[in-house]
Amino acid sequence: VTAQGSVAASAITVDTSNKVVKQSFDIQNSRVQNDVGLDFGDVTVGGSFRISETVPNRAVVSFDTVNLDLGFVTLELGWLFNVIGTVKGTFENGWLETTFVDEEMRIGRGNKGTMFILTRDQNALDVA
Repeated sequence: VTAQGSVAASAITVDTSNKVVKQSFDIQNSRVQNDVGLDFGDVTVGGSFRISETVPNRAVVSFDTVNLDLGFVTLELGWLFNVIGTVKGTFENGWLETTFVDEEMRIGRGNKGTMFILTRDQNALDVA
């Protein structure tokens, strides 16, 4: 799934203007991941998710991974989410509601008011 705009996870925001963002939901393992290629390297942000008890089309996310691959070194900065969660008293740091979905597109909004319009990459699907 691809999107353009920005990726925000807790207090970490990555400007993705004019960049392709890949967002993947691994339903079986309850994981979500955003990948974006920037001018200086690749950023991966991911975490676990659960379906909200009160809003059935909402995925509540607990980010735990952020990796910055600079080509010559990869910085693993997921510990930042642990620090933020400890200070805030919760490790759940975002949500995404799906307002429309079909075979080709998903439209949703995030907890900070961000709107996502994502298209499905049919070649990336693993339907096994």
